[in-house]
Amino acid sequence: MHCEMSGIRVPLRRLKHLDCKEKEKLIKRARKLYEQSVNWCLSLIAHYRERLRRGSFAGSFLDYYAADISYPIRKAIQDRDLEIDFPKVNYADLEDSEEETSLDGKKPCKKILPDRMKAARDRANQKLVDFIVKTKGADHHLLDIVQGRKQSRWLVSFRNSSRYVICVETYLEDEDQLDVVVRHLQEIYKQIDKKTLNLVRDDKVSFVLEVLLPEAIICSIAALDGLDYKEAEKKYLQGPPVHYREKELFDKNILKKIRKR
Repeated sequence: MHCEMSGIRVPLRRLKHLDCKEKEKLIKRARKLYEQSVNWCLSLIAHYRERLRRGSFAGSFLDYYAADISYPIRKAIQDRDLEIDFPKVNYADLEDSEEETSLDGKKPCKKILPDRMKAARDRANQKLVDFIVKTKGADHHLLDIVQGRKQSRWLVSFRNSSRYVICVETYLEDEDQLDVVVRHLQEIYKQIDKKTLNLVRDDKVSFVLEVLLPEAIICSIAALDGLDYKEAEKKYLQGPPVHYREKELFDKNILKKIRKR
């Protein structure tokens, strides 16, 4: 039997007991496309349960499957008497939510599960953090900017802006990661020359967040992803991809706060 036909993997929360109340409905749906495969599985399980009832076998289902007693049914597959075609699952298409019954028992509601995409982004962003802080891979680029040897559109924008920026796009979503990077950039700021210092109004916090932070992240994206500066800057400006469940959670939290007022 080919490896891809040996079975499928599904999220643990989607598994149901074989004798659950939805059993007949689920079997009927599965048989529409995989009738022979489903019938074989059910026959094997029925055979196992019958042997347990009679006392001719004692052990787990996996023990039974590996034992000689299940050989007649397994042989049907090995001899190609049965064509077992298990469905292939696209995990990206699995909806990461579950239906729950509301307290009044009337209307089922959806439980929004934690989003795994943000955790994946945090792991990817850790490489950027390590490049900036541990490897100090962006230091040369940043020092050229603070010491006036290299032009920066972020520096020009900062100098020409007369308003106080309330919200800054940090790209990094994890606060601990951001804190580590900012502390490193504050050390870079200490090496700023007097001419640049006068131009930036000696505003350390804003300069670090609005100039050094984007420059450091763009530099690290370019190095780690093998992009030129313009391509890395474009990726930085696009920001992290937001999954629909993150938006759903955000909207849900906003509605909760509004209702509490």
